[in-house]
Amino acid sequence: MDKKILTAAIMAASVTASVADSQKQPNIVLIMADDLGWNELGYNQSAEDKATRKDLARTPNIDRISEAGVRFDHFYAQAICTPTRAALMTGRYAFRSGMASGVILNHLHYGLPLDETTMGNVMKSAGYATCIVGKWHLGHETAAYLPTERGFDYHYGLYTAIDHFTHEWQGGLDWHRNRKAIREEGYATDLLGDDCVRIIEKHNFKKEPLFLYHPMFAVHAWNQSTEEYMAPYANVENEERRRLLGMCSAMDKQFGRIIQALEDAGQTENTLVFFLSDNGGPKRHQADNGPLRDGKGSYYEGGVRVPAFAYWPGQIEGGRTVRGLAHVVDLLPTFGKLAGAEMPVKPLDGEDLAPVLFDNADSTGRREIVFMVEDSERLRRGAIIQWPWKLRRTALKNGPWVYELFNLEQDPYEKANAHKQGKAYPEITDRLSRRLDELSKDAPPAFWQEGNGNAPKGWTPPPIIGPDQ
Repeated sequence: MDKKILTAAIMAASVTASVADSQKQPNIVLIMADDLGWNELGYNQSAEDKATRKDLARTPNIDRISEAGVRFDHFYAQAICTPTRAALMTGRYAFRSGMASGVILNHLHYGLPLDETTMGNVMKSAGYATCIVGKWHLGHETAAYLPTERGFDYHYGLYTAIDHFTHEWQGGLDWHRNRKAIREEGYATDLLGDDCVRIIEKHNFKKEPLFLYHPMFAVHAWNQSTEEYMAPYANVENEERRRLLGMCSAMDKQFGRIIQALEDAGQTENTLVFFLSDNGGPKRHQADNGPLRDGKGSYYEGGVRVPAFAYWPGQIEGGRTVRGLAHVVDLLPTFGKLAGAEMPVKPLDGEDLAPVLFDNADSTGRREIVFMVEDSERLRRGAIIQWPWKLRRTALKNGPWVYELFNLEQDPYEKANAHKQGKAYPEITDRLSRRLDELSKDAPPAFWQEGNGNAPKGWTPPPIIGPDQ
């Protein structure tokens, strides 16, 4: 083994061991924004944008805490909500569980397969109190799919998507506490933030460590905000954009309240806080992913490269940015090992991020990320990164592949399709395409292909969601 690699491995192991020795089972707070564009956080905005644009989001709390932690410059998720959550909860690429292709709408009958072990299961098995406050989006038709049956002691929030004020969608109430649908007045982002703060304030940290998973509903469409949150953006003429900016401010305020609650409880130095977005922002709802290409639903960088950072005073050296690749699948093994938990039986795609969190390592060592492997009756598609190359391919069932190849090191904004340039590039396209072919052999059919019912004109919620439960 190369002497430098061996030395780095020994250093990383010693750092991880020191963390485990000094912080027996730290609390872990995982906060995931919903549909947050790359350029919606102040720390990602360029000096030129700040000097010339009045329609930028202001996120002082997130900017301050991320500066005191470690930021990830190439952290990736899936392109839409449910697939990211499936990958996050299992530590496995979403295509492995058939969850990579669509989102679970209110009327659909499937969920994360019950033979998959979740992050909730892993943390609970290690003795943690496990709470989820926010959006689940991994199945709801039967109780077996719900978070309180997937390793979480407690759930407050929604299963799919809602109006931010009425908490309804398509005629059904989707607002719950521990499987009981409840009607409450208030703005969803504020109510969820209130509950996170309450959990931290009431928790007995001497009895058991806390795992709090807060999948926010901010800043998901529809763009809805309060006048209080929109007031700082009075000079923004585009009303849709102004509402989205208000949602960003609401998100930032609630993030700050959670950090303050940890400080008030004396737990900041025994708590790892990890923040990310589930995918890029939707351009049709005025999201700002610039300078990245495209947005939510796309496997261009604007759809899958997301803001992410970790914060842990006394354990994580602040002011650093990790340039290497990371993916949401990496969080389960990272948290599980910190907790001293046993890993799931099924093989994981995730890798422990301890070396970049607790040492000054600039790279995770990861070279590959697989976003999509699909071969359905109507569409074939795939997307993969083998650094620095990224391949996107699509085809109708019986049609030829259409390839797009990008060198992300030289062309981070994906402006030039390298597949059409030079003699060496077809070899790279072929290599990455063969890798996708290999992975597709073991991929189960995506659930949306199986005809899970048609949406009714007015959604009638299944019994497990209904207001009488």
